[in-house]
Amino acid sequence: MKYFQSLIILSLCLFVFNGFGQKTNQGTNYVVVKIYEPIHKSGEIIIAYGKDKSERIAVEKLDSEHHEYNSNKLVDIFNRLNDEGFELISSSSSAHGNPASILHVNSFVFGRKD
Repeated sequence: MKYFQSLIILSLCLFVFNGFGQKTNQGTNYVVVKIYEPIHKSGEIIIAYGKDKSERIAVEKLDSEHHEYNSNKLVDIFNRLNDEGFELISSSSSAHGNPASILHVNSFVFGRKD
């Protein structure tokens, strides 16, 4: 009987704490921003809002003459998303190819509780 009571109390605690302790994503909207910067041609920023809604913004190729231009485009997007109530949740970066044909990709995930 004592074992049965302990099992019930443990089950009840797991049920209560599991239900209250889980973080849910209900009511959260996400936006994914990716910047594709090839070394020998113009790139683009893709902003994906979900439900087949996205926008494309042209950026210059990846070289030292265009770093400020491309960075300012990103800052403008980040400021706009911030004004809309979104916060940066995660980011990642990668580069693909060889020195003659590098493609640099940055990804940013923003979220907003509605």
